[in-house]
Amino acid sequence: MTIPEKFKQWLSEPIDGRVLGLFRMVFGVFMTYNTWSYYKIGLISDGLLAPKVLFKFEGFAWLHPLSEPLMLLIMALMGLSALMIAAGWLFRWACWVFALCLAFFLFQEKSYFNNHIYLFVLLPVLLSFTHADRFLSLRRGEKVFTAVPRWQQFILGAQVMIVYFYGGITKIKTDWLLHKEPVTSLTDMFPADHWLAAFYKSEFMINTLTYGGFLIDILAPLLLWYKPLRRWSIPFFIGFHLSNSRIFDDIGIFPFVMLFSLVLYFEAQELPWFRKSPSPASGANKKKEQVLSPPTTALARNLLIGFFAFQLLFPFRGHFFPNPMDWTGIGKNFSWRMKVDTRPIETFEFTMQHPVTGQVLPVDVRSFVNEMQVMNMACDARSVAAFARFLRGEAARMGVQDAIVKARIMVRYNGRPAQLFVDPEVDLASVSCSPFKKLDWVVPLNE
Repeated sequence: MTIPEKFKQWLSEPIDGRVLGLFRMVFGVFMTYNTWSYYKIGLISDGLLAPKVLFKFEGFAWLHPLSEPLMLLIMALMGLSALMIAAGWLFRWACWVFALCLAFFLFQEKSYFNNHIYLFVLLPVLLSFTHADRFLSLRRGEKVFTAVPRWQQFILGAQVMIVYFYGGITKIKTDWLLHKEPVTSLTDMFPADHWLAAFYKSEFMINTLTYGGFLIDILAPLLLWYKPLRRWSIPFFIGFHLSNSRIFDDIGIFPFVMLFSLVLYFEAQELPWFRKSPSPASGANKKKEQVLSPPTTALARNLLIGFFAFQLLFPFRGHFFPNPMDWTGIGKNFSWRMKVDTRPIETFEFTMQHPVTGQVLPVDVRSFVNEMQVMNMACDARSVAAFARFLRGEAARMGVQDAIVKARIMVRYNGRPAQLFVDPEVDLASVSCSPFKKLDWVVPLNE
């Protein structure tokens, strides 16, 4: 039997489905809390409706916010569908409704992109292909499922593994491995009055976070899929994610979702919650019909193959563009390039110049955009150009046609001295933004 045939047979083997049910239930609870947190921080009112301009992902310029009541209704629907995922009720509908609602908010504005939000869209899509609602749920049915094919748990673990492994590949760069950046800069920003400050700012901890984080990410497939190592590696994963939760203030529940996702690499009898409890096939359930979840259909199989082909290939697109992705932001999103740089802003100024008289007018940037959007412009060159085009439009509405828009943006990239991001002498409202052409108006990074 060939290796592909053995792998196919392994994926078809029946396993206890309670791990799948447990993951579904806890993931739904996490997503309910996540939805509530979006409401509490005012994502709709302050994040999407208050700014005068939103920076769109390529191909999503057509997507615009709706009225606040409708946006709140979508958010409420998202929270309800998350609860339904947790309960296992109308499960597949709930998975797709949640994923579409979250994607609706995700694609409204580049500045709020985070890899964990992207993951939270993908996981319910994959869950919808499984029978996770047959275990530990409120679903009622005549048949009792005692097992699922292994592939149903494997596809979820594979998606989480992509996050780890591609995060490790991202760290294979001089800044991370030689200069220990951005870890050094991030620990410098850790509050000095925090009781863990001395620990996190120590050279030992900086080295541990730098090289330990790299090894955990890049070796995750071996550590979690190779059974003899799996149990011994779990404490390191726990320490890794708990440290991330303390250092990074913008990743929310992501470390805890990743922590709980570790159950996807175990079978039910290996977990303490199920080790002593009878399987669904024991006791009173023996009198009921026990049915193994049916194998996937050809359509579902092809969709999943396409899904993972995209996940494995799309993150590499940035390496084929002529512009450095981490410096310009082109090709960086949706590539699992997590926490690869810090970019404190030293100077952030825009000016508009009358094309005839030469009169220069300063721009109150924050009267148009919020702080998150300013931070995004310091990382994404095309957002800078989009804002410049917006300012030219504002000038036209005030009677000044073809205004010249310039910017002086200085950042400190991964601990380097402050340097210019874009050419301060270029009219940014007129520049080309094609990802397939060299952006000559972006100042090269000083190595």
